[in-house]
Amino acid sequence: MTFLPAYIIYLLSFICTLMASLYIVPKVIYVANRKRLFDKPDNERKVHVNIVPNLGGIGIFFSFIIVTSLFITSPLVDKWSYIVASCVVLFLIGVNDDLTAVSPYKKLMAQFVAAFITVFLADIRINSLHGILGIFQMPYWYSVVFTILGVMFITNALNLIDGIDGLAGSLGILVTFLLGICLAGLNNAGGACIAFSIMAAITGFLRYNIAPAKIFMGDTGSLLIGFVIAILSILFVHSYTVYNPIVTVIHSHKGAMIVALSFLFVPIFDSFRVFIKRAIKGTSPFKADRSHLHHYLLDLGFTHSKSVVILLTSNILIITVALLVQDLEPNIAVGCIIAVAGVLFIILYLMRKNKLAINKAMIEEQKKKQLVTNSSPPSGIDSQHNDTIALNS
Repeated sequence: MTFLPAYIIYLLSFICTLMASLYIVPKVIYVANRKRLFDKPDNERKVHVNIVPNLGGIGIFFSFIIVTSLFITSPLVDKWSYIVASCVVLFLIGVNDDLTAVSPYKKLMAQFVAAFITVFLADIRINSLHGILGIFQMPYWYSVVFTILGVMFITNALNLIDGIDGLAGSLGILVTFLLGICLAGLNNAGGACIAFSIMAAITGFLRYNIAPAKIFMGDTGSLLIGFVIAILSILFVHSYTVYNPIVTVIHSHKGAMIVALSFLFVPIFDSFRVFIKRAIKGTSPFKADRSHLHHYLLDLGFTHSKSVVILLTSNILIITVALLVQDLEPNIAVGCIIAVAGVLFIILYLMRKNKLAINKAMIEEQKKKQLVTNSSPPSGIDSQHNDTIALNS
C-alpha cells in the first residue's frame, strides 16, 4: 500500500472500516437479541427503559483492528503490534464486563496492562508538558508513569461519558476526525490511518446507536475508543513540527499540547468533577450515580439527541477557545479553558437547580390539593343529612 498517496490510504481505510462496521454491528444486534444478551435498565442511574443489547463494541473492535492492520503505514508499523495487543486486553475485559459485570478494580488493572504495553514497550509516551504546571522535559520513568496514568484517565473518561444514546460515539467521531486531520497535516500517515479507521468504525456503530438506540457500545467499545484517542493525542503532540502547514493553525509544541487537551475536555472535565464530588461524599470514585453532565441535561427535559448536540457544541466551543489562547503562557491558557468549562457548568447547574425547585414546588402543591380533596366530605352528604332532619321533625 505504500505506493499509494497518503490521502488515498486514508480514504480507503475509512471506507473499508465503515463498510465492515455497518456489516458487523447488525449481526451483533441479531445474535444478542437471539441469545438475550441485554443491558437491563435499573432505577438508579441508567436512563433507558427498554432492554437493549450492549455489545456494539464488538463491531467497533473487529472492523477497526482488521482494516487498520491492512492499511497501516510507517512510521507506526513497528509499533502497531503493541497497540493491537493493548486493544485486545481492553476488548477482553470489556466483553467480560458487558456480559457478566467486572469489578472496577479488575477493569483498572486491565487498563494498566494495556497502557503499560503501549507506553513502555512501544515507547509512545509524553516526555514534556511544555510548561504546563511548570513542567518541561520529564525524566524517563516519570514520563512513563505520568503517561500510563494519563492514558488510563482518558480511557475511563470516555467510559464514564457513555451514558445516553449517541453521546460517546458522537464525541469519538469529533475527536478522531480532528486528530486524523492534524496527524495527516503533520505527515504522520500511520497515526492518521488509525484515526480515520477508528472514526469509521464508530460511524458505522452510531448508525444504530442514535436515539432510540438499537444497541449500546458497552465497555467493549468505550474503553477501546478512549484508549485509542489517548494514544493518538500523544502521537499528535509528538509529531508536531514547525515545518508543516498545520503551523498556521497550531503555532507551537505548547499549542499542540493545549489543543490536544481541549479535544476531549468535556469528558475530562466531567470525570474530574464527578470524582471530586464522590470523594467529598466519601464514596468510591467508581460508584455509579446520576451526577454526570448528560444526567443534568436530561433533568432539564432535553432529549438524548438534544443533550448530545449541546455537549458537542460545548466541546467545539472549548476547542475554539484553546486555539485562541494557545500563544498565552501555558498555565494561563489552560486556566482560560477551565474557566470557560466552569462557566458553562455553573449555568447548567443553576438551570437544573431552578428546574428541580419548580418541580418540587409543583409536587408539594399537588399534595396539598390532594389532602384538601381527601379531607372534604363526599358530595351529597350534607344535603342528605338536612333531608333526614326535616323528615324527623
